[in-house]
Amino acid sequence: MLAGFTPSQIYAQIDANGVDSLESSPVVVDFDESIIRAYQEDESYNYFKTIDEESAWQKLKNWVNLQWNTFLEWLFSDLPGGKFWNYLATILKVLFILGVVVLIAWLFNKYYISSPKAAPEDQSEIQLSEEERLIRQKDLTTLIEEAENREDYRLASRYWFLNLLKHLKDQQLIEYQFQKTNADYKAEILNDDIQAEFTYLSRFYEFVWYGDFELKPSDYMQAKNRFKELRSLILNTSANG
Repeated sequence: MLAGFTPSQIYAQIDANGVDSLESSPVVVDFDESIIRAYQEDESYNYFKTIDEESAWQKLKNWVNLQWNTFLEWLFSDLPGGKFWNYLATILKVLFILGVVVLIAWLFNKYYISSPKAAPEDQSEIQLSEEERLIRQKDLTTLIEEAENREDYRLASRYWFLNLLKHLKDQQLIEYQFQKTNADYKAEILNDDIQAEFTYLSRFYEFVWYGDFELKPSDYMQAKNRFKELRSLILNTSANG
């Protein structure tokens, strides 16, 4: 109901005019098409704009920029109390950052960059990197005798096994490579007798050397005899045998 008018007053007004405004024909208003087109081309009146979703890379860049700006703001933020304290605070922050960088570099250099080490004084500690040099250059028989004289039977067993690899290589029964495993050499040996004995002695060597097992003289002598028998078998076998 219209404010200030009763229903009877509204109907009376309609009757007085003789025409109901709701039933009268609407007046058509013409608009200048150029004005309408101008509004359509104005981006300010475009209410249906689509916002493209940011890619993961763009989000990462925005996050990095935000963190960098936050860091710079923290680094160069002013402190109350005058310029002296501002400069002092900035210098302390820079020194702290440099200390962290130096610490990280020192830890990286210590734990991730290998540096050459001096050879151990204990001759029973053999670096794996020396294996190829021993097989190619050293007189292993002399090294075996020296280890036996010191009663270092673990080391003597190691020299015996490297001696077998040397003879297998010389007889072209295996293709020696430092990174190969004993299982690889076993697969290359075609002679069944040599392969079976090599399997036993390679397991013996791995158990004694890598298991840090101390050999009794009697156990070493039994293994030594089998090393010598296999060496003789290898020397008597041609590459095509």
